[in-house]
Amino acid sequence: MLIVAGIVGLLVVAALVIPFLVPKDVYRNQIEKAATDALQREVTLTGDVKISVFPRIAASIGGVTVANPEGFDRPNMIEAGELRGSVKWLPLLSRRVDVQEIAFVDANVDLHRLADGKANWEFGTSSEPTEETPEGSSGGFDAGIASARLENASLTYRDDAAGSTYELKELDLQASMQAMNQPVDIKGSGLFQGEKFDMTLDLDSPEALTSNTPASAVLSLKSALVNADYDGSVTMGDASAIAGTLTLSAPSIADLTRFADVDMPYNVAPLGGADVKATLSGSLEAPQIKFETLTIKGKLIDAGYTGTVSLGEAITVDGQLSAVLPQAGDLATEMGIEIPASDALERVELKGAIKGPVDALNLANLDVTHTGALLNASYMGAVGLGGDGSVNGQVNASSNELRALLKAADVEMAPGETLKSFKVDSAIKGSFKKLNLTGLTLTLDDITGKGTAGVDLTGERPKITGDLDMGPLDLSPFLGEGDAAEKPATANTGWSKEPLDLAGLKAVDADIKITTSALTIGKVKLTDAALSTTLDNGKLATDLSQFKAFGGNWSGKLNVNAQGATPAMDFAMNGSGVGMSSLLGTLAGFDKLTGTGGFQLSGAATGNSLYDIVNALDGKVTTNLTDGALKGLNVSQLVRSAQSLQSALTTGNLANLDFSSALSPSAETDFTSFDTVLTITDGVANVDLMKLINPVLGIDGSGKINLGGQALDVRLATSVDKKGQGDGSVIQLNGIPVPVRISGAWTNLKVSPDTSGIQSALKAELGNKLKDELSGKLGGDAGSIIGSVLGGNQAQPAPAADGSTPETAQPAPTIEDAAEKAAINALGSLLSKKKKKEEPATPPE
Repeated sequence: MLIVAGIVGLLVVAALVIPFLVPKDVYRNQIEKAATDALQREVTLTGDVKISVFPRIAASIGGVTVANPEGFDRPNMIEAGELRGSVKWLPLLSRRVDVQEIAFVDANVDLHRLADGKANWEFGTSSEPTEETPEGSSGGFDAGIASARLENASLTYRDDAAGSTYELKELDLQASMQAMNQPVDIKGSGLFQGEKFDMTLDLDSPEALTSNTPASAVLSLKSALVNADYDGSVTMGDASAIAGTLTLSAPSIADLTRFADVDMPYNVAPLGGADVKATLSGSLEAPQIKFETLTIKGKLIDAGYTGTVSLGEAITVDGQLSAVLPQAGDLATEMGIEIPASDALERVELKGAIKGPVDALNLANLDVTHTGALLNASYMGAVGLGGDGSVNGQVNASSNELRALLKAADVEMAPGETLKSFKVDSAIKGSFKKLNLTGLTLTLDDITGKGTAGVDLTGERPKITGDLDMGPLDLSPFLGEGDAAEKPATANTGWSKEPLDLAGLKAVDADIKITTSALTIGKVKLTDAALSTTLDNGKLATDLSQFKAFGGNWSGKLNVNAQGATPAMDFAMNGSGVGMSSLLGTLAGFDKLTGTGGFQLSGAATGNSLYDIVNALDGKVTTNLTDGALKGLNVSQLVRSAQSLQSALTTGNLANLDFSSALSPSAETDFTSFDTVLTITDGVANVDLMKLINPVLGIDGSGKINLGGQALDVRLATSVDKKGQGDGSVIQLNGIPVPVRISGAWTNLKVSPDTSGIQSALKAELGNKLKDELSGKLGGDAGSIIGSVLGGNQAQPAPAADGSTPETAQPAPTIEDAAEKAAINALGSLLSKKKKKEEPATPPE
């Protein structure tokens, strides 16, 4: 026993002493050779090798480097300041390796994959044969590690093909494991991609983790970017997978997605932070997350989501969404989402189902409301955010600041009094840039209609289309006549010189069909109208296929061109059964003509105001009236007054003449027919034809009507049918026609006899009568001579012998002179309308 004890003691002493007797270079060389053969890489130990066997087997190696293969840009894959470890003695006797400590200090590991796919962590195999464990041998050791530590370690991963680099620095990691099939507890801290973190991990066992079976894992991660906790399982190997519960809180979604190198389609910084409670399933590379709750909160959003999100090449969602956006326009702008009129978007509340990839989401069963200063709206239906977007649902919207809303949509609007408000209730379908509305009820300013409509924002200007059944429709404000209803224009004020407000014609394009019970354009009111209108870059074309106005049935066309600096217009109208008094009174403030009949009007003009347009008007007017009257003038009475005039002139009694009953506001001349043809040039209408007939009278007119100056000067030549049968056989009264002149402003017309006509007729008649009487009484040559003298054909004195004409006294007044003087005096009395008492005219000599 003593000998055995001595041998054991000698062996113990040898074990304790021999390691110190072997030179350190021997250990270094053997370790370098063994490691180089194992890794097929150059392994170099640059520091000391220390070995001890008591109280446990321990070794430390300083300055370890593992070289990179050829073709990599750095010389070493691994550089470590120190590698040390220790093993307990006694467990070795039972074939168990009980590691007291493994420490890797100041390690720097560079993992590099080249663009061709070659990686520096792919090691070769040793060329030397290895001894196989004899069959039946128990083989292998059980192992436990009390403490495994990484101190100040760094790990860099570079992928040239993907162009990505990940860095893990200042890593301090401590792990403990009782056995390969026992749980592992890991605690660590460090910097990953520059972000500091602390983590703990409780893992089922290394054996489970490496056997392609689920290994339970409990992970807690704390950092400035995210606080996350996971409780579930992880499967590593060919079919990696994850299944468990995740809770997560991230103060900044943008920072988190940037850190995770997730390429988002929009700027997510305005979304603020997120809180999550979810379950994870599927592969580690593309897991599916089922959110029990997901809330996103920022200064511009408060949103919640329940449902699934699938991660992979494209992120897709399928769930229910609710959100409140206090300033939706600002949110869209900051995120880089282009939405028409985003400047007008304010508070939005929504809820609905959401599905699809995040860059082309589809929302169904959507309920959205918008409240703002420029727009109040609600929508129920579906919306797609891919491409130009899509909508399919029911919309209700209104605005009392339509011009500001159009400006927010980048529609340039000139100042004006139109397009102030709108309201719409309709089914809606199409894209964000091209919408179609059906079952539409639309109110624009004071206009309301029902039908279908569309808005197209793809061109240079918005284009409006529609087929509408309107109520009373007043277009006056859109043509610069916005105040017409409140301040009716009258003729005595003249045509308006205010510039026409045609901004609405140049702001949008249109193709509209309208049926309306009453259409008002300025002072003109049309009923039962059907019209189609196209508007293209400031050119308005209106086709009025049917309408009623001024008591008659009409059709016509109107074109307005507002493209240039000076607007231009042309029109053509045809009417039947038209009330002339209503027509002229409404359009021109002229109410002196009544009657019913046909009316044809065409014209063209340019101008920046109504005054300019009327004064530049060229066109033609044709009327065929029946059963009317010419007011302010009684031609029959005037003829009877002419009989009195003739009698007064022959008797010398002029004091009793009175034309007031023939020329007065209450006087009028009835007619059975009245035909007119006017040619208009520069606002002045020339009377080409004016023919008035009643059973007693016939009147032919000539002259001009100044439309721009609202005045006229027309001469009416009358004749009388003695039989009064209305058969068209008209004769003069005792050979004297009675022309009438109508002149002056439309509101203050002056009706008077045409003095030149009456004067010449009376002069001729009185002179001829006196000649006939004198010639008849004297007879023979004396009568002829006297008749010749009275006829005004005075014989000239014979020239003198020297050719000169002898001086003669002034000829004595003739009977014709006396008749002319009497006619002039009588007309003076007539035209004065008895303003002062006239002295009796001197009887003719």
